Amino acid sequence: MVSGIILAGGSGTRLWPLSSSAKPKQFLNLFSDKSMLRETSERIADIVPMEHQYILTGEKYMPLVKEEFGETVNIMAEPQAKNTAPCILWAAFMIQKHSGGGVAVVMPSDHTIKNGRAFHAALDAAVGKAEQGHIVTFGIRPTRAETGYGYVEIETSEYQANQTVVKLVSFHEKPNQELAGHYLQAGNFLWNSGMFVFDIQTMIDEFQEYEPELYHLFAAIDPDNRAQVARAFEQAKNISIDYAVMEKTKKAYCIPSDFGWSDVGGYESLHEENEKDEYGNVTDGNAIMEQSKDCYVNCQKPVVCVGLKDLVVVETEDAILVAQKDMSEQIGKIAKQLNVR
Repeated sequence: MVSGIILAGGSGTRLWPLSSSAKPKQFLNLFSDKSMLRETSERIADIVPMEHQYILTGEKYMPLVKEEFGETVNIMAEPQAKNTAPCILWAAFMIQKHSGGGVAVVMPSDHTIKNGRAFHAALDAAVGKAEQGHIVTFGIRPTRAETGYGYVEIETSEYQANQTVVKLVSFHEKPNQELAGHYLQAGNFLWNSGMFVFDIQTMIDEFQEYEPELYHLFAAIDPDNRAQVARAFEQAKNISIDYAVMEKTKKAYCIPSDFGWSDVGGYESLHEENEKDEYGNVTDGNAIMEQSKDCYVNCQKPVVCVGLKDLVVVETEDAILVAQKDMSEQIGKIAKQLNVR
């Protein structure tokens, strides 16, 4: 059996003010009439029925998840945000308790994938490898020398995208421009997608091997007991699954992938992934564009843009943002300073 672990606790500060503390980006309809969370759930539904999907989110977002899904999925509210390792381990024990184990698919809820057929081919290959006791991630074939993503290094630059399973050599942090260019030319460095497929018992065993303190915290509790879970999270370290397990395990494999993936990390990505007019503008709402090019405009009131290029203009009930399109990191920092996480 295959279960799904959907990570839906992020704050999406780099898309402020569209993404706010009240309603982060995973709950927004940014690409269709469905939220990104709904799109993620439906993307894996052919392999993971909704009753076997576990949505991990913050307690404050429980009402939003319930409004979206009702009782059709399993909702797990994290008592505290402690990065991805504690919550994935908690979910692994929860699935083991209720389903006896099997394979789990971990998907962030705020990514977009354009080519569903290619994604399912890669997912099928990943599930098959995970059933053999391995941990599989998806490395995205880079299209540019991107400095905003982490990278995974694989053994070879020769592969058939979405089907070849190769040994994962190492993880690499976000590079500078020169190093990103080297990665692009090398061919065996791929963008780290943050998606994983693994056998439940294998992942639990790897936590026991490489993060024993974290393992013992969650192995000692009933994953359904809210008080016990809260105590475990209180004592758990803040650590990602990459650092906790993936960079240490000898069971990591990678599927080099090309299925139109984006993490929609900021307005530059949001502009790139949406349909544009003949001048490269993306507009949502009542925007009048005059002699403007390559802009992203999202507004509730009428907004007139004259002679603009490569700018973001966003107007919501709470704030107005005017920024260069490539300033997502700075927007995120300001959003945190404004306590809008």
